[in-house]
Amino acid sequence: MTARVTLETADGIARLTFDHPRRLNAITAAMWRALPGLLDQVQHNRAARVLLIQGAGDRAFCTGNDTSEFEALRADAAQSATYNALQRDVAQRMAALNKPAIAAIHGHCLGAGVEIALQCDLRFASADARMGVPAVRLGLPYRLEDIVKLVDVIGLARARQMVLTGESFSGDILRAIGLVTELHPDRATMQTAAEAAAHAIAAAAPLSLRAAKAAFFELARRDATPDLARAQRLADACYDSADYAEGRAARAEKRAPVFKGE
Repeated sequence: MTARVTLETADGIARLTFDHPRRLNAITAAMWRALPGLLDQVQHNRAARVLLIQGAGDRAFCTGNDTSEFEALRADAAQSATYNALQRDVAQRMAALNKPAIAAIHGHCLGAGVEIALQCDLRFASADARMGVPAVRLGLPYRLEDIVKLVDVIGLARARQMVLTGESFSGDILRAIGLVTELHPDRATMQTAAEAAAHAIAAAAPLSLRAAKAAFFELARRDATPDLARAQRLADACYDSADYAEGRAARAEKRAPVFKGE
């Protein structure tokens, strides 16, 4: 079966699936090249209100890069710079995504899989989930830009433990240290919870979500001085929107609002 990443959008939810179960949904170079275009589709599709990322099969969310390609594509520093640029492109698009993202994690979630999960706003995991960054066990560096993501979520002390030992975490510790938002007893329950959150976000006001995402992006950025004025402009725009009028009307009429992102 060809390794691929797929995107389907319905009911306001864009579902992005790592579909390479034979290799535990490891990401090939071809999959990395496909991801920017798929993320652009989510960014610009008004029908997509929220992104839900998941893995195909029963055993893994994503086990990071497909190491079977490394001898041909990532065998030295020069090749690695080209390969890393593919990952960096995806990371930048994930960070700039103006719609909420949810990771539905089951089984193994390693390396680049953890990086992608960390860039989601919410992470739902099943009890069989195991998350780790085993770079030191492969002779690879865990790059500064990826350590930053980890430190921002779980703090410096836990990030040191995870990176320097290559240890994977599982069970209640995932929730305790903030690697996951919610932990559920099995995959079916986790998927139901992730879907429910996605539907709730899809029903919310898109301009409000956009403003919140911009605020989180600016507050977390380290590549430049946070553009707080940009975040404020997007927040202020909500007050003059048709959606805000719809929200007030729906509250007065005791009905569910229908937001259009206008």
